[in-house]
Amino acid sequence: MLSQAEIDALLSGQINADNPENEAGVSLAKLMSPVAEPKAPSEDASRQIRPYNFWSPDRFSKEQMRAVELIHEDLAERLTASLPSFLRLSLRMRVVHTEQGRFHEFLRDVDPGTLFHLIALAPLPGQVIITVSPDVSSIILEQRLGGRGDQIHRGRKFTEIDQTLLRNFAEHMLADIKTVWSKVVAIEPALEDSTTNHHWVQMTMGSERVMLISFEIPLQNATGAMNVYIPFSTLKPIAAVLNPHVWITGHKDNQPNLESRQAAFEGLATIGLDLSVILGTAKLTMREIANLQPGDIILLDTHPQQDVPIQLAKNTRFTGRIGKIGERLAAQITHILPTSEKFTF
Repeated sequence: MLSQAEIDALLSGQINADNPENEAGVSLAKLMSPVAEPKAPSEDASRQIRPYNFWSPDRFSKEQMRAVELIHEDLAERLTASLPSFLRLSLRMRVVHTEQGRFHEFLRDVDPGTLFHLIALAPLPGQVIITVSPDVSSIILEQRLGGRGDQIHRGRKFTEIDQTLLRNFAEHMLADIKTVWSKVVAIEPALEDSTTNHHWVQMTMGSERVMLISFEIPLQNATGAMNVYIPFSTLKPIAAVLNPHVWITGHKDNQPNLESRQAAFEGLATIGLDLSVILGTAKLTMREIANLQPGDIILLDTHPQQDVPIQLAKNTRFTGRIGKIGERLAAQITHILPTSEKFTF
């Protein structure tokens, strides 16, 4: 049995093995690692070593990831404003998670029967994939088909009609996607395909490295998710401009300029518009109209002291009274009509 001191000495190579030919002793440390002797520790050895995953490396910096996240936070706000009119339901979307990795690894967590929307962002290469959780998709379908949207049909397979209605939902988002990305790059998004075939999507994307942006969608009595998968190959051509500073600068440039607004109003002040005063209406038969002669009098359905409509560019915007100023006919404005109010005699 070896003592602990002898074991430590053996591992450190201080004990030599016996040579049967009485040659010089052989170091056990050399026998155990014949390629190279251990080097003396250097200053760099004390530095912390960061592990690197060669199978799924991070291609973009935290600043670039944050820029893409800011873009989709803006998208969530725009969809919150535009989707209620399309769905006839109120909702409040928000970004809850961002991550990067291999697409086939994310695909394992997707529910069976999920509809994949493949969207091209021309002129950027590749395709972006958008998925909506089945619970939310079920509510959207019921609402689009005239239901109340308060029931969830779990396990239901999407028919061709269902997929068409859900494609309309994806197409409705394209305008907002174009707007939010315009702060970084000009794109023309287009829905190229929608499918529930997981194997086809996996063949299309393969082991592509993607960035995942997850949105929370509270809708009626359910809360689901919408996931956006953006391939790194799609973002690589614009990697140089993907940083929060560029996005925030572009966002500020879209703020209204008060001087430009005032100049626009001053320019509009010189534009001429037709103003018409409707004195009244009359109903005549075709025989009466055919027999009209110069000097005939047509009785109107208005009283001399009754307000009459005043039209601006063929839109009734005022009411007024008919009168004279000197030898000329005139109309005095008595009321300004709101845009939602209609004039009736």
